[in-house]
Amino acid sequence: MKLAFSTLSCPNWNLTEMLQEAQDSGYEGIELRGYQETLDLTLATPFLPENLPETRQRLADAGISICCIGSSGVIGQKNLAHVRAHCALARELGCPYVRIFGGKPESFSHAVETLREMADLARSEGVALALETHDDFSTGAAVGALLAEVNHPAARALWDMHHPYRQGESPEDTLDALGPYLSHVHIKDGLKDGGYTLLGEGDLPLKSMLTRLKSHGYDGFVSVEWEKRWHPELADPALALPQHARVLRELQQVPEGTCCMS
Repeated sequence: MKLAFSTLSCPNWNLTEMLQEAQDSGYEGIELRGYQETLDLTLATPFLPENLPETRQRLADAGISICCIGSSGVIGQKNLAHVRAHCALARELGCPYVRIFGGKPESFSHAVETLREMADLARSEGVALALETHDDFSTGAAVGALLAEVNHPAARALWDMHHPYRQGESPEDTLDALGPYLSHVHIKDGLKDGGYTLLGEGDLPLKSMLTRLKSHGYDGFVSVEWEKRWHPELADPALALPQHARVLRELQQVPEGTCCMS
C-alpha cells in the first residue's frame, strides 16, 4: 500500500508546501480535494490549462503523484458537467480516479442510471470514478449493491474507514461488499459517536482494518483525510500530517523511510 494525504488537511497551503510535506514525511501521493480558496479544482491556479505543464513537471520532479481527485460530484444531484470537468483534469494529471458521492438520489433506479452516465463520462476521459462510502451510501453494503447493479468498468469504490464503522458495519463486512470494486481508501480516526482525533487516539480498529486490507490484496493508496477545511479547530497540518505518516508506518510495522509500501 502507498500513502497519500488529502488537501482537505491543508486548505491554506500552496503546491510548494504540499510537495515539501509529502517529501519530508514520506508520502508518495496527494489527493486533491480543493485548493486554498476553492473546492472547484478546475478554477485553482496550478490546474488552469496554461499552468498544467508546469504543475505536471513539479510533481514529476518531486516524485509525487496525484492519486485521486476529490470532486463534488453527487449522484443525487446529477451534476454531470462538474464530473466531466474533473475527469478531464484527472486525465491531464495522470490521475486514475475521481471521487464522487452518492448523496440522496430519488430512487435506487435513478442512482443506477445516473452513475452509469457519470461512469461513461469518466471512461471517455480514460479515468474511473470512485464512489465513497458516504451519505445514503455510507456502508460497504450500500455501495457494493449499487456498483453491482451498475456493472460498469469505470465505476469503482472508495472505502472511507470512518463512515461504515460509525454505521455499525464491521470492517470484514465492508471489505466483503467492496472487494471487487475497491480502488481507493480514506483513513482517519475519531470517536464512534462523533469527533476526529489524531491517528491512533480514537476508537477505530485501524490496525485490524489495515491488516485486513493488506490480506485482501489491496495495493493502492491509503489517503489521510484530516478534515481541517471543515473543522478549523483541528490541529495544524504541520503537526497532523507527519503524525499520521509515522503512526501508519508503526501500525503496519514498516521501517522508517519505506513509507507504506508492501
